Amino acid sequence: MKGTRALFWTLFVLATSQLAEVFSDDEYPIITLPQGALKGRKVTPDNLSPYYTFLGIPYGKPPVGNLRFKAPVPAEPWNGTLEVLQVGNKCKQPGASASDEDCLYLNVYTPELPGSGSLKPVMVWIHGGGFLTGSGTYLPQGPQLLVNEGIVYVSMNYRLGIFGFLSTEDEVVPGNAGMKDQVLALRWVQQNIAAFGGDPNQVTIAGQSAGGASVQYHLLSPMSKGLFHGAIGQSGASSSAWTFADKPRKNAFLVGKALGFTGESSQDLVDFLRNVSSDQLLTTLAATINEEDQYRIRSEVHDVISLEPVVEGETAFITEDPVTLLDEGKFQNVSYLTGVTSEEAIYQITVGIFRKNRTLQEVDEHFTKAFKPELRMCREDPCGDEMIAKVRSFYFGDKPLSNDTLGNLVDMNTDLRFAEGVFHGVKKMSSLSSAPVYLYQFSYDGGLGITKLSSPDLIKIPGPVHSDDLGYLYDFGIPVADDSLDAKVRSRMITLWTNFVKTRNPTPEVTEEIPVWLPYTSDATNYLDIGSQLEVKKDYNKKRMDFWDNLYSLKKV
Repeated sequence: MKGTRALFWTLFVLATSQLAEVFSDDEYPIITLPQGALKGRKVTPDNLSPYYTFLGIPYGKPPVGNLRFKAPVPAEPWNGTLEVLQVGNKCKQPGASASDEDCLYLNVYTPELPGSGSLKPVMVWIHGGGFLTGSGTYLPQGPQLLVNEGIVYVSMNYRLGIFGFLSTEDEVVPGNAGMKDQVLALRWVQQNIAAFGGDPNQVTIAGQSAGGASVQYHLLSPMSKGLFHGAIGQSGASSSAWTFADKPRKNAFLVGKALGFTGESSQDLVDFLRNVSSDQLLTTLAATINEEDQYRIRSEVHDVISLEPVVEGETAFITEDPVTLLDEGKFQNVSYLTGVTSEEAIYQITVGIFRKNRTLQEVDEHFTKAFKPELRMCREDPCGDEMIAKVRSFYFGDKPLSNDTLGNLVDMNTDLRFAEGVFHGVKKMSSLSSAPVYLYQFSYDGGLGITKLSSPDLIKIPGPVHSDDLGYLYDFGIPVADDSLDAKVRSRMITLWTNFVKTRNPTPEVTEEIPVWLPYTSDATNYLDIGSQLEVKKDYNKKRMDFWDNLYSLKKV
């Protein structure tokens, strides 16, 4: 979601001031791939083991000109030695001056080079940002705490917004180019990661927000089959309405019309859009909103994952509704770890209501128009009005939206946008898969919550916000005392996540700090509450989750 976009920029100065990396002239290793040689860098931080970075490796040809909107093409070989010492361009996105369509780059961080030991497990990170913003780099030193636990870490850029998700719903632009970028990066990992000391047979994909939803989409996509062996999805699921486009062709022609296109042919539209500058596309997209979405809290969403037509000679990323695929058990049978923060929606409410100068009274008056699009069913059917009325009654009773019911609004939006979709996937996958499924709730509200740190105007409700959990996996340079509770929570979470990457089990060993995290099953509805302590509980928000299960079950009848 949008919560992971520029939240970290305010931490950049602080982070760079905390760096304690030492580079020597003789510490620039060279690795040779079939495409050519790469020159990386050895990094020696204080209080951590040295590691090696290879930043800005091209994995796809620049998707410009006639390649705009098309599936990615592998990067061409290069002559000589390519220095990969800095991250590549961010993919084109609003609010980022240093973004470009030439953006298909990935980064590799490895604790050891080949020859110094056995191949290491690999974690491939998919960034969030609502499929609209973000990049694969949370500051260059971000993943060093994960790498310090003995895993190889890979992050990628993938095309965003209209550049990555335009679809004409036919053979001209089937869609999902951004997801196909991710697939190409995963293929690159399979082909090349051993050269960096990583084990291609022990790859875990992981991501947060749109990245978490991407992870679940890869579990469903035949295009991704065999490219990974475990999955971690944080605060994102394919079942949630914000991850799925219901009118992609209409949206594509809406943008064309705003730019002066008057035709009806898909090919003519795409030819026209390929001759529009990337900046003009972004500007027009931001000003183009479907009439029915004008009250939607996140009305800027245009281009996200969509169903693809079957095109002869091409492999589609996804051709069936993700909810149907989950319900029918059509997903990869791999270990899956997933969950949410306890108060996800505080950020979305702050941005979508208060920063847009909407009043709670205005949202209250247009409640159905504001929230019905977030239902994964009945978005255009009249039953959507009935369903959202049931939602309102369940969370608010007969009370209006007001400062007194902000907590109710947070609960509703947390469930509507995040928790229900994640929980739906957990229930289906745990019942239809032989691989374990682990569910968590991140409830710790501490000093490393990056959303709250960088957004002081958030509505004042206790609890961790969407993306706050990232501060407990990544090093954003925020000072933290070794004996503090923040440090302990971070250490536990990194241990759980890297244990999963290494063994597909977050708790292969039990300690005083870390209890056995039992998988979720229909008979044992376990989840791990990640608070000031780790506690295995049962029946995650049962009353609320039962409400959603019953609501959507009624629609199926």
